[in-house]
Amino acid sequence: MARKPKRRVTQTEIAGDLGVSKSTVSLAFSGSGKVSARLRRKILDYARKRGYKKDHLLSSAMSSIKRSRKSGDYLETIVLINANADRNVPERYPIFSKYIEGVKTGARELGYGIYPVWLYENPPGRLRRILESRGIRGGIVVGHAGGKKLPPEYSEVWRNFKFVAAGTKTFSPAIDFVSSDKFLIAQYVTNKIIKMGYRRPSMIIDEHFDEIVEGRTIGGFLRAQLTLDEDCRVPPFFKVRQAKQNRKILSDWLEKYKPDAVMCTSNSTSEWMSTPAVSSLISKYAVQINMELKSAENGWNAIDKNYELVGCFAVRKLFEILNTAKSPSMRKAVTATIVQPRWNRKLIGF
Repeated sequence: MARKPKRRVTQTEIAGDLGVSKSTVSLAFSGSGKVSARLRRKILDYARKRGYKKDHLLSSAMSSIKRSRKSGDYLETIVLINANADRNVPERYPIFSKYIEGVKTGARELGYGIYPVWLYENPPGRLRRILESRGIRGGIVVGHAGGKKLPPEYSEVWRNFKFVAAGTKTFSPAIDFVSSDKFLIAQYVTNKIIKMGYRRPSMIIDEHFDEIVEGRTIGGFLRAQLTLDEDCRVPPFFKVRQAKQNRKILSDWLEKYKPDAVMCTSNSTSEWMSTPAVSSLISKYAVQINMELKSAENGWNAIDKNYELVGCFAVRKLFEILNTAKSPSMRKAVTATIVQPRWNRKLIGF
């Protein structure tokens, strides 16, 4: 009988065995200064014991990166697509500008040049020709938080080039994505509010936005509520769109459940809640906490959601897609990288 070929050990397995992220293992193999010398030695020693062998395509690409850094040339160019209907969304909402900053950092570290594109000023045929003429094989998509689908008329572009979404998942087409951990963020904030002494905290969230992150925000909120007595567990308010047209819907909810603190997770919802009429209505019952930042100086900034890392890791995921061959069983699999938040030591109001 023919001997079965020995299965190749993967970076994912090494990461799982050592209790570190796959990105940490990848950074260790690439010699990045972001991984301590001690941890890097530990990872490399363990990899050798497991018989890990670098992918030849990946090794070749890393060598090209080192050469390009020395010469000042780019390894290649990737496209950065703003897929929001509003061209100026990075200026309006810092979350998107942070994604973009992270993408630029990740591209610089890997030797990539960036070609920025606003999707809606480039018809599908024109965008395809731009990418082909510049030798662009793929890129990062940002700004698509308003919907689950990327425009279907660009299906040929999504199919023939490689993309990674930064921020939220896309459902059609389904592509690899990197996102902050919405579950942990909501759970942590709710727990902190409870520790502050509030007994009936709740959340005002557009149901559409929670659907985009597959219920992770509400999941974290509800998990934290389990520390409260059952009669103190106030359900979240989902009907934001309807309440924008008829404020009585919100008024009835406030009167029925009488929350003493309400959180919101999106800037658009926060802006609506901050209007004089709505703010005065809510203030009769509860304190408001915005979990997103409008700017560095304005907003609830107890959590660093690591949006820059989301953009940075999106580029690293794209690098792996462009430079490693997937096995047949993995070619149809969509992967997700979830970046944990970091809790600031100096918490406003805590």
